[in-house]
Amino acid sequence: MERAINVELCGKLADSYGGSVTLYIAPCGLPVRELFEAVSSAYPLLEPILASGSVRACVNEVIVPDHAIIHQGDTAALFPPVSGG
Repeated sequence: MERAINVELCGKLADSYGGSVTLYIAPCGLPVRELFEAVSSAYPLLEPILASGSVRACVNEVIVPDHAIIHQGDTAALFPPVSGG
């Protein structure tokens, strides 16, 4: 049975939909690369930023590679590139 997870949106990602979006994932989990696809599909204003390849995913407060799996009950966040000095 699929369950909802909230995906925190950081930086300019939050401009279009606020601080988080909701997705449904299967009990077996979802690879991060598929998370990007699912978010892009469900929230099309985020697609251009997510397609850039520069957004990083964080699962349970750890930056993870694209092949990492997000499981039900995990916390997820997406971080666009930042600049500053």
